[in-house]
Amino acid sequence: MAETGKPAWVKGVAVVVGVLVVYIAVLVAYAAGDSGDGSDPRKPAANEVLVYLDINAVNGAAFEIAGNVSIYPGRDLVDARGELKEDLTVDVSPMVSATELTFNAGTRPGVLPVSLYSDGDIRHWPFDTYVSESVTVQAYGPNEAEVPTEVAFTNSLIGWDVNAGDTSAVGGNAFTITSSRTAGSLTFDLALCVMLVVLPVCTLFVSIQTVRRRKAFQPPMVTWFAVMLFAVLPLRNIFPGTPPFGSWVDYTVMLWVLGGLVASLTLYVIAWWKQAP
Repeated sequence: MAETGKPAWVKGVAVVVGVLVVYIAVLVAYAAGDSGDGSDPRKPAANEVLVYLDINAVNGAAFEIAGNVSIYPGRDLVDARGELKEDLTVDVSPMVSATELTFNAGTRPGVLPVSLYSDGDIRHWPFDTYVSESVTVQAYGPNEAEVPTEVAFTNSLIGWDVNAGDTSAVGGNAFTITSSRTAGSLTFDLALCVMLVVLPVCTLFVSIQTVRRRKAFQPPMVTWFAVMLFAVLPLRNIFPGTPPFGSWVDYTVMLWVLGGLVASLTLYVIAWWKQAP
């Protein structure tokens, strides 16, 4: 007797299990990319300033990373109400703008925005990396007097892995900030590219089979080809980070996707010419 194939329910279960495995893998990759900065137990010395530099945005098109600067002065620098006794200026370089980060006397230290120059090339998306070299953070009091400064670096970004060198030393020492996409973000970006590549593969398969007369010509299918063609650019525009047109992804993926869709539409029109009454 001939061996029968596997029951349909077994194949169905295998497909469901496979989808669940991929789904869980995506969630794990996303969770692994969470910055998840924990609480920082550090406290400044009596005459010292603890400066927190928190990065919350990467703008590859503008060659900058943005964030917030907040300070925690030691007890000798504040009064009984926790307000600054004297003006404090925090010098962060290399800043994009020349605006000083000044915390006025008689006020509680707050949060001020900051933008740092970061070298990179967004055209290499999704493998773009940005580096801010020779970053220094130093607090100054009245008359440009240096105040002992400790730097704490944090990252509030989702989808980016932002790391800094050793910032535990006294302020004024230079360190480097490197920004790159997390594994979860990179997986998502590459998955979008794979989905785009699948479109011309499907349309070429249909059109080639129709030209070879292995499948009958179906006039409504022409609309399907047109929809696939015009759906590509909206999908291109939702790429995270919005890489500019002319990036590597356009030459390695988009150009060939569009070419494949146009070729499949052309082949289907040829099939119409040969088979339609």
